[in-house]
Amino acid sequence: MNKSRAKEEIFEDHALCDRFIFNNSDNFLLITPFLVDKIFITDVKKLLKISNIINLSPKKIGESVCESILQDHKLLTILIEQISNNPSITVHSYIASQEFLKLISHLKKLNLQFDTPETPGEKYYKTTSYFDSKSGFRQTAAKLGKDFLALPEGFICHGINEVCKSVKYFLNQNKGCVVKTDKGLAGAGLTIIRRQEIKNNNLDSLINHRLTNKKYWLHETSVVEEFIEPDLKICGGAPNIELKIIDDKVIPLYVCGMRITEEGVFKGVELGKNAVPKSAIYKLIKHGKIFGDYLKQKGYRGYFEIDFVFGKNGRLYPIEANLRRTGGTHVFELCQKLFGNNFQKNYYIVANNITPALKLKNKSYSYVMNKLKNYLYPINGKKEGIIISVYSYLKKGNLGYVVVGNSRMRVREIETSFLKLIS
Repeated sequence: MNKSRAKEEIFEDHALCDRFIFNNSDNFLLITPFLVDKIFITDVKKLLKISNIINLSPKKIGESVCESILQDHKLLTILIEQISNNPSITVHSYIASQEFLKLISHLKKLNLQFDTPETPGEKYYKTTSYFDSKSGFRQTAAKLGKDFLALPEGFICHGINEVCKSVKYFLNQNKGCVVKTDKGLAGAGLTIIRRQEIKNNNLDSLINHRLTNKKYWLHETSVVEEFIEPDLKICGGAPNIELKIIDDKVIPLYVCGMRITEEGVFKGVELGKNAVPKSAIYKLIKHGKIFGDYLKQKGYRGYFEIDFVFGKNGRLYPIEANLRRTGGTHVFELCQKLFGNNFQKNYYIVANNITPALKLKNKSYSYVMNKLKNYLYPINGKKEGIIISVYSYLKKGNLGYVVVGNSRMRVREIETSFLKLIS
């Protein structure tokens, strides 16, 4: 990845921080890469009836927020004071990264009293990293054996030569394949080669074009597996379940369909009333808990999710796990706060974390809200409409949003009109 693209990727990840305003807390300190718009925060507080949000950010932000906190004396002092003055405080993170654990370790050395209920202990960090990887997931599924659903046929590869051999294995059988680097995220480090792309004598040139110009496949561990043709009628072909391990329990949170582009890039989720067939819900929960019980035994705590593919052959295939909050966690917590614990029985919800909104680029928050007023929740006092979930990314011409309504048809109608307005 070149420096320019890497810089864009880092800004994108930072801009998505707006989502963390939407959680089940009523009084919290939120440290983000840069400050979230104050009026946006005020509107969210009013919408969700949140009593208090303190938003802080490092003076200088690098790739890691936690590292930036440690390097910012003023911000670190405020954080220490907040923890000292609130002995029952809990500390939460997007992911239990090495950088986060380093920050936690620093705070504990100061004899501060706080809990990290969603964070595995430091000795489990490498275990967490292993399960979060593509190769680790495949090896874990193999250990679970017949108790767990079978994965697509695939190989764990080291270096470009092994990757190319594995790709040829599938293409020579007239099958498509998916190549993904071990630590890829949301479509980065992933390429899909479909069998329709194979033409006479173009196998080597196709592989060279797709793979050899990507540094992460040259040296890193990667997974190559058969591409399963998805049944787009079932959750868009990509069912998903998110769970949480806390207080020694594995708790299913929600099932959904993922919004995935043809290139395999994650965009958002669809959940709620009739979003996932009942037969699929049973399988997702069953196998999510099997995997979760294994994670729990290995010391993991916190959020995790499993991505699946529903094939045209009628089979459900698990393909990877992510051990962190996800691109759907904020949607679940937002709707739970807004509609109560049983919202999935009564509402249909869709979310897009990143969508082009070029007509609104660099416009003020008040301008944007006035422009969208006819679509914003609640429309005419009804429990339906658009909720902006990511505003900071508008600097680059993108927005994140959640649409809620009482049916799939109504939500589609609102979303279609909204997208015509902004793009």
